[in-house]
Amino acid sequence: MSATSGASESHLRQPEQGGMHRVLLASDVASAAARLRAAQSVAHDPSRAADVLSRAVALWRDRNYPRRHDAIAQIARQLGYSVALLDDSLDALLKPFGHAALSSLAEKVSRARRTDTPRLLGFIMAGNVAGAGLHEIAIGLVAGAGLLVKTASTEPVFFDQFARTLAELDREVASRIAVFNWGRAREDLSAAMAASCDRLIAYGDDATIESIRNNAAMIGFGSRVSGAVVGPTAMVPERIDAVAEALARDVALFEQLGCLSPHHVFVLSHSTGAARDFAARVAKALERLGDSMPPAKIPLRDAAEILGVRERARWRRIAGESVELFEGPRLEWTVVFEPESIDDNRFMVSPGFRTVHVTGVRDEDQLRESVDSASGRIEAMAVAGDDAETRRISEMLRALGVCYVALPGEMQSPPLLWRHGGGAFLDMMVASR
Repeated sequence: MSATSGASESHLRQPEQGGMHRVLLASDVASAAARLRAAQSVAHDPSRAADVLSRAVALWRDRNYPRRHDAIAQIARQLGYSVALLDDSLDALLKPFGHAALSSLAEKVSRARRTDTPRLLGFIMAGNVAGAGLHEIAIGLVAGAGLLVKTASTEPVFFDQFARTLAELDREVASRIAVFNWGRAREDLSAAMAASCDRLIAYGDDATIESIRNNAAMIGFGSRVSGAVVGPTAMVPERIDAVAEALARDVALFEQLGCLSPHHVFVLSHSTGAARDFAARVAKALERLGDSMPPAKIPLRDAAEILGVRERARWRRIAGESVELFEGPRLEWTVVFEPESIDDNRFMVSPGFRTVHVTGVRDEDQLRESVDSASGRIEAMAVAGDDAETRRISEMLRALGVCYVALPGEMQSPPLLWRHGGGAFLDMMVASR
């Protein structure tokens, strides 16, 4: 399949989405899958794919690159996000896709010489985070698979435009990706995709993943969240503001809707005042970010949930609990502080949109209990401390199943070979058996 025809797949729309476009049929999906398989008759060069990807990412890092500029504007209009927020979020997403990282991946693929990887992958993308899934897309392309990508109805833009960039750079590499868009009601198209692909890779909330769980060939990336730990050595005067600013930025990027967005920050301290002071600094940092990254228009359902978080905090304080609420205007940001975990050391998950819990914990044992309460749901944790604290806490978190441990400010930029969701996709495509 030529790069031109591959890119044009993304133009096919249902009638309600594009007045002059013809109706997308199941046979179109099956034909695209056949062309993707036919493209694999050409010998695959992992280093060539890696080089094209790195060049494409380099273009997309430029905020003035026309495809990026136009895509950001479209996504902002469709999702109600600010352009500044999307620009900063996309910069964070693209950071790990450097030439060296992609070349290293190509070398791993070449050395492994695996013959058991699936030839055709079907990607079902989520709509809440623009570009989510780019790690797996890059790995799949470098590993030589054909990629049939279904974008979300709420965000059909990013992968469509990124595929077009690939096509402009290298027709052969781009012949291994086709991008479509259809809604959930088109079960015939989803069935054609499932029947045509060797494996399905699905992103979204747990309900979305569960709806296709009966497909044994599916790897699902469902609802997962992240958090942070602040050690005593990170709260010294020369560090505390930088740590608070970095974590606030991690919260704000992608409007706190991705699996790498922190929802709960644990402050290791015997001092209630120190933990409370850190919560106040995070609140101030979120307030300042409202100027540089204006917040989104919050959907009604999410706004109701945020109001619920605030009201529960107020009523708990009225009832005599040591809870403190920091809140911005018009639901722009919310910080709920507790001097110690009251609800059985639970890891708290927020509604997103810059709503974060900050809790004091006495020691690492209490921290372990809090993280373990969300076992299987935590994707990443940021850790702030000195080298010894960071190393010790990071080892504990990995033992509890946390996939990615980062520095504050780096949560939204996981390395290319991050073991996303536990690493099942990575092991399938890259790791030798």
